Amino acid sequence: MNKIIKNKRGFLLAEETLKILVAVICLIFLSYILIALYNSNTSAKKLDEAKNVLSRVETIILSLNEGTIESQDIPYPKGWHLYSFIGEEKPNSCLNSNCLCICDNVLIEAIKSQAKKCDEKGACLVVPNLVTADMDLEIIGAEELLRIGIKKQNEEILIGELK
Repeated sequence: MNKIIKNKRGFLLAEETLKILVAVICLIFLSYILIALYNSNTSAKKLDEAKNVLSRVETIILSLNEGTIESQDIPYPKGWHLYSFIGEEKPNSCLNSNCLCICDNVLIEAIKSQAKKCDEKGACLVVPNLVTADMDLEIIGAEELLRIGIKKQNEEILIGELK
């Protein structure tokens, strides 16, 4: 009788490959969780910064005298944009009033509107007598400050970038 000698190395190879595959899947899953947590924390911080900036702008608007211009530096949240909404399309948080919003920019405008993006992840300030239309100013950061001018003229609020 001939005995067939089986090579057990091939059997162990499949077992080790399965272990490595499971380990790689676990590492990918853990990386995804860490990235999601980081992005969530960063987004919440940027939202707080945007609310803080709009609070300062609101203080300026409320204390503004007729015909005077006040300036405000906006150093954060870096990479977000300052928008004015006075037309038909507005975030829900504006409740059919003109408003000023700080939010992230929409990358593909055909798929999602900017007003909806500001409503989901942004901060808005209702300014009923705002007349500045189609303002889109990028907040670059502390190295190159965005400076806006706020002017009250004929009971209307004008906001624009100061160079």
